[in-house]
Amino acid sequence: MPHKFLFLSLIFIILLGLYYYATTAKPLPLYAFASTSAGNGDIFIMASNGQLRNLTHDPSGDWDAAWSPNGKTLAFTSHRSGNSDIWLIKVDGQTPPQNLTNDPSWDYSPTWSPNGQRVAFVSERDGDYEIFVQDISADKAIQLTFNHEMDRSPAWSPNGNSIAFAAVREGVERIHAMHPDGTAEQVMTSQIEGTAPAWSPDSTQVAFIGWDKQNRAGIYTIDLKTNNLSQHYHGRAWLGSLDWSADGPWLTFTSWEAGNHEIYALQANLANPTPYRLTCQAAWDDFLTFNPQAKFSPTNCTAPAKPTPLPQTNLIKGLSLADLSKAYLVNDVGFAWAKGLVNWATVEPKRGKFRWVDPDNVVKAFGDQHLKILMRIHGTPDWAKPAKTILSQPPDDLADFGTFLTAVATRYRGKIAAYEIWNEPNLTYEWGNQSPDPTTYTAMLKTAYQAIKQADPDALVISGGLATTGNGSPTAMGDLVFLQGMYTAGAQGYFDAFGSHAYTFGNSPDLVDPYGLSLSRVVEQHQVMTTNGDSDTPIWITETGCAIKTHWDLGIHSIGNVTEAQQAEYLARLYEKVPRDWPFVKAVFLFNLDFSTVSWYPTHEQMRWYAILNPDQTPRPAYIELGSRK
Repeated sequence: MPHKFLFLSLIFIILLGLYYYATTAKPLPLYAFASTSAGNGDIFIMASNGQLRNLTHDPSGDWDAAWSPNGKTLAFTSHRSGNSDIWLIKVDGQTPPQNLTNDPSWDYSPTWSPNGQRVAFVSERDGDYEIFVQDISADKAIQLTFNHEMDRSPAWSPNGNSIAFAAVREGVERIHAMHPDGTAEQVMTSQIEGTAPAWSPDSTQVAFIGWDKQNRAGIYTIDLKTNNLSQHYHGRAWLGSLDWSADGPWLTFTSWEAGNHEIYALQANLANPTPYRLTCQAAWDDFLTFNPQAKFSPTNCTAPAKPTPLPQTNLIKGLSLADLSKAYLVNDVGFAWAKGLVNWATVEPKRGKFRWVDPDNVVKAFGDQHLKILMRIHGTPDWAKPAKTILSQPPDDLADFGTFLTAVATRYRGKIAAYEIWNEPNLTYEWGNQSPDPTTYTAMLKTAYQAIKQADPDALVISGGLATTGNGSPTAMGDLVFLQGMYTAGAQGYFDAFGSHAYTFGNSPDLVDPYGLSLSRVVEQHQVMTTNGDSDTPIWITETGCAIKTHWDLGIHSIGNVTEAQQAEYLARLYEKVPRDWPFVKAVFLFNLDFSTVSWYPTHEQMRWYAILNPDQTPRPAYIELGSRK
């Protein structure tokens, strides 16, 4: 009898425990993703019961999480340490996150080894973009790739044998693979360019984002046994951030096709699947990562986000960008203009022999996004300048310059809205390493104005943006002196707007620097214009921006660096201040959107640190802040 009572008591305790677990256990996490819906970027977790939980809450920005094989930990990119590091956090949210890499260089894009003991990631500590790996119990990383271009988006195969990654070689991006020790690198997708690899659960296929011969993005898979290439989805807009569910049937990706960054899922085994839309927030949602311990079943969201129409404003707002595929982001941040470049030396390498591919690409990319174009003209071909002179040397014969601009304006009549003539001609380096000469520059400007207006009367001509140089230096003429020299040489009437490169020099837009090194320099420039009876001609700020702090030596651009938060604050205030206080300024072009993301600039290149996108193509706080003011 006592034994029977003991047995029944044990059964009761077990049943009570099961009941307690069933009523109190947390639902299984299905996937994690990053979103700006609560700030500058946080990691969110979606549970099996449809509950969305904000896992991280840091104002600096958390991005591109990767789930550990046991489903208990996320590795993610965070800027909370003042730069970009790989951090680890338990998904139960009970313990503080741990900084894994803790290096002054930028680390991002983590991926786990199948045994959960190591994390591979991209790091810029070698001076460019390389793949590193670090044991989660170690404090040092091991470098796996050693190239002078870009290696990014690593993905560890589920069987542990390979790391796939996107590699740029000689300007072309394809999917490569290597052993986890960095040996035996090989090209996986020689048939097509591609990025963002994701492995199938059985390690026999790799999905990736590829481009066809018309440069249209799509989602492809390559079978590693047969080398067969299959297209599964043809994108109608930008595509990125692939992941493959652990149970096999599903691929997820990010797309901007609804006018917002949203996450989609499609069936991997279908040739032409219809994607499910998983997120519908008015936010940048990205980098979905599947819990390998969960089975995924998609559900369409029910409240689609509608894109915000561009505002009606008298201030022209534009962006400089390096990667034409990111032109859609100009609209995303609420701007209607983009700035492109025409290098005369590239377009007309021999007199009368034109190669239009570069400006054609710019005009098409911007035109496809319904952006108005400011095109800067610069660079003299060898045949039009003295031997052994640099690209910025002014041409020997201005008639050659006029002939070239006639050809440009004729070809792009009605497509290019404005032309900026040369770049910072008051700098020695931008004037062929000679002393800047406003008289000769004015002659160039007159020639350009007449040629462009004859070919396209509606196109605007902007004088070459002068660098803000105060009273000048051995390598620069003071911008006010140069401007007055232009008027003395008869420039009035030969430009529709005066171009100015009025930077903040790391200070608040409200600062007035006594030496003229501040945004307010435009007030003094306008006074020179007024003195010369030209007050009705507007000023266009064709470059401005703030460089963020970095441990790299950026030369003079290391002076006045700001935090990411300060960059956001100063640029937002700049776009408020200019139309309110200086109505004579009619345009502000921000430098720049994305120079941090392209393979042709090394990590210590100063232009990368003015960007409002991170190297992993996530938005910096400045991007989010400007976009919120659309």
